[in-house]
Amino acid sequence: MRALVGDVFGEGGLSMSGGSRDYICYKIENELCGQMYDDELNDMMEDIQKLAHDVEWFDSSDIGEDDYMKTVAEFKQKWFKGDRQTRLKSYIDRQIEDIRKKMYALIGEDTI
Repeated sequence: MRALVGDVFGEGGLSMSGGSRDYICYKIENELCGQMYDDELNDMMEDIQKLAHDVEWFDSSDIGEDDYMKTVAEFKQKWFKGDRQTRLKSYIDRQIEDIRKKMYALIGEDTI
């Protein structure tokens, strides 16, 4: 588990990273990421955690507006403009591959 405070020793001494939103990104990461019982929602939650991290770091002047806007654009491209059908197929393929690996492990073989 990550520390809730990103202390960094820089030239000027001790400085804080993030924190403007009470480190909500780490709460999302620890409480929701990978725990949604659905691959698509788990994937989305990881991306929401990244958005929460970057807006908090932007508000705290730890990253610039360009970096934050890049994260926003990537999120929107994936979730609002992307091809959901293709994304869902990739979840199906990943589940099939996971099952394939588990089944081969039952007979003591690695997958090819």
